[in-house]
Amino acid sequence: MFARMRLIGAFAALLTAIVVGVQSAPPAPTGARTVDLRSTAAPMETTMKSPIVATTDPSPFDPCRDIPFDALQRLGLAFTPPEPQDGLRCQFDAGNYQLAVEPIIWRTYEKSLPPDALETTIQGHRAATYWVLKPTYHNSYWFFSCMVAFKTSYGVLQQALFYSTVYSNPEVDCPSTNLQRANDLMPYYKF
Repeated sequence: MFARMRLIGAFAALLTAIVVGVQSAPPAPTGARTVDLRSTAAPMETTMKSPIVATTDPSPFDPCRDIPFDALQRLGLAFTPPEPQDGLRCQFDAGNYQLAVEPIIWRTYEKSLPPDALETTIQGHRAATYWVLKPTYHNSYWFFSCMVAFKTSYGVLQQALFYSTVYSNPEVDCPSTNLQRANDLMPYYKF
């Protein structure tokens, strides 16, 4: 009796497997239908980041590649070699402060500016200056940072200067030094 029950159970499992397999099989091809793949040379209009600036060059300007090393040495920005970072960001070292230059192709100039930015023109190019991390009355932060942002044809070019309140000797006047470096580096920037 027990052997007969096992045989019936095995037969039922086999029958269930056959039925499930037939029902879940992919449909058979139905004739010779072709799929047309089309392509355009138009740039993509959407990316993961927003707002979108239409561009065809993902690397319009690479500061580590496009700014000559002898110019960096002449300006005192080669205390250590230029350091490529995420994306197209490049960090330059002046000893008592660092300068990071980064072209951003996925954000517009207008969307980059905080409400307290001061807009100006630097050698004929629209720009804005602002603090990223401001000094406080009790100077409890270890690092201060200020920014110069340029309007470009591909989005925005950001130049950030940052320094340590503890280790920078002599201490840096962030906005004026950053503005001076923007004027010095202007011939090498691509707009």
